[in-house]
Amino acid sequence: MKRDIPFAIRAASSFQGLYVQSVHVFEGGVQYMAGGGKWRASLIFEKKWDGAYEVRRYKPGDWELKVDDTLSFCRLLHRALWESQGWPPEKIAAYQAKETADLGRVAAVDTVLRQHRDELDLFWQQRSRDVDEVLMGDFFDELEEAWPVEYLGLQVLLAWKGRENLAAKDTAVTVQQAYHLGYMLGKGWISDDEVADACLYLGNGVAEVARLALGKDSQYCQCRATGFAQALLAVVNRGAARAATAE
Repeated sequence: MKRDIPFAIRAASSFQGLYVQSVHVFEGGVQYMAGGGKWRASLIFEKKWDGAYEVRRYKPGDWELKVDDTLSFCRLLHRALWESQGWPPEKIAAYQAKETADLGRVAAVDTVLRQHRDELDLFWQQRSRDVDEVLMGDFFDELEEAWPVEYLGLQVLLAWKGRENLAAKDTAVTVQQAYHLGYMLGKGWISDDEVADACLYLGNGVAEVARLALGKDSQYCQCRATGFAQALLAVVNRGAARAATAE
C-alpha cells in the first residue's frame, strides 16, 4: 500500500507515530522494519522469495498499540489519493469547479439569522442530549463515504498537535451553524440557493484550516470546500426535518 503513495507524501504514513520501512535484500526477499521511531526498529522480519517469513527482532512496546490506527490511516490516505479517479464525470466536474460563494446570499442568510436569533438559540437549547453526536455523525459519515480527501484532512486537523481542542470546537460550531441553516430553511426563511452558498462559505473555512494542518502534503490531498459543503448539507437536512416537526 505504501508503495502506491507518492514518495513525497509517504512520511504522512507515520502520522500515528508508527514508522514502517521496507528494503529489498539478497536473494529476492524483502525486509520490513517497524517501531515507534525512525531509527528504533522494534520489529524486523524478512519475507523470503518463497513466501516464508523470518523474524529477526521483536521488542514489545507501545508501538504495537499504533498498528491498527496506522493501517487505517494508510488506507484512508491511499483512498484519498486514488478514489476520485473512479468518480463519474459529473461528480469530478462539480468537485473541480470554481468555488465561489455568493457573498450577497451569505449576507442575506446572516441577516435572517440575526432577526431570528432568539428562536434559533431556543431551538438549540431544547435539543435532545444525543443531537450533538448525531449531527457530528451525519457530517463525518458523509465525508467518509463520499469525500475521502476532505475526510482525511479533517482527521489530520482534529489530531493537529497543540490545536486539536480548538479544531474540535470550531468543527462543532460549524456543524451547529449548518443545523441552524436547516431550521431556517425548514421555516421558509431562506432559500435552497442561499443554503448552498452558506454551506460553501462554511466549507471553505474548514478547507482552509485543513490545508494548513496537512502542510506541504496538501499539494497531494487538496481539501475542497465543495466536499465539506456537501457533508454539511446532511446536517442541514436534519435541521430542516426538525423545523417541520416543531410546527
